[in-house]
Amino acid sequence: MAVLHLELLGDFRLRDESGALVTISAKKSQAMLAFLGVKPSQLVSRDKMANLLWSSTAPEQARQSLRQTLSTLRRELAQVSPKKILVEEGDFLSLDASMVHVDVVELETLVAAGTPEALDPATRLYDGDFLDGFLIDEERFDQWVIAERDRLHRVALRAHAQLVEQLSRVDALDEAIAVAQRALRLDPLQESMHRTLMQLYMRSGDLLNALQQFDACAKVLRRELDVEPDAETKALHAEIVQMRKKRSTTPTERETTRKNVLVVEDNILNRELTNAVLKAAGYHVFTAKDGAEALMLLGREHVDLMLLDIDLPFIDGHKVLEAIHEQGMHVPAIFVSGLPGDEPEVKAFEIGAADFIRKPVKNSVLLARVAKVLK
Repeated sequence: MAVLHLELLGDFRLRDESGALVTISAKKSQAMLAFLGVKPSQLVSRDKMANLLWSSTAPEQARQSLRQTLSTLRRELAQVSPKKILVEEGDFLSLDASMVHVDVVELETLVAAGTPEALDPATRLYDGDFLDGFLIDEERFDQWVIAERDRLHRVALRAHAQLVEQLSRVDALDEAIAVAQRALRLDPLQESMHRTLMQLYMRSGDLLNALQQFDACAKVLRRELDVEPDAETKALHAEIVQMRKKRSTTPTERETTRKNVLVVEDNILNRELTNAVLKAAGYHVFTAKDGAEALMLLGREHVDLMLLDIDLPFIDGHKVLEAIHEQGMHVPAIFVSGLPGDEPEVKAFEIGAADFIRKPVKNSVLLARVAKVLK
């Protein structure tokens, strides 16, 4: 069983069996553990390690610095376990792979397996770029970090893409959508993943979110690369627009009776959970991550009810309701907020709220309040 857990995805962290953080005092010691940890069973010569971590100094001085660093590292690791975690075989160094669990090794093992059961935890394991922000001002080590960071980032993106494809193949659309959204948080410039997400929304019948995804894609490409979406993406957008026009001119009986609810929530987990609960209850749901997006959507779509968070970026929930009243729109609003004190609730009712619910919200309570207001 592993005695240490070495976390290299995101910030450098070392934990013992209980999960408590272990202090490694020297940055060069941390760098050495990271280099050995990526492949725990590999043997690395002392000369190579010295040249990697002290490339700017003379060879003999580098070897002396390595000896001092190893001495300190041995003492610090001995406080965690009496067994030798750092293996020294003659002129070679390595880590005992049976005693150290490394998140990078786990990630690559899961991705290599390639099954949905392995890829799902792999996509969740990638908690940030490799040694994010970790540099020691030694050219050779820093170049190695940058190369590994790029390689593992591509491994993570490939894992997300494979999992989306596998989930899509078995019509697990909600799960595929969630993974595609995670992939775009890792790299918003993946136009192919934006396109995949648009297609998933189409298949699930959510044409509005499909169109919003195109808008998000176009916006990020224009801002970051100063380019437009490619022809394939634009063709897909045109197809969705035509589908939506056709649907609006020939509504089904269910569509004419379903109520439209706008969920305005900046926390993506809360937003998606509320979206899922309302959809399962038969409502048609629009979502907005901030007040500005909510106001734009209200200008384009008919909305029967808003679920409004108060603590929103750019324009808070109170101001959203005040703004639509100023524009002569009258959409019932239920505020859903975790802000402390009575003032947020009092102000909500003063500006015309239909109801106020405090977080955390039980699904049954949420649905009962929504149904009551819509009556």
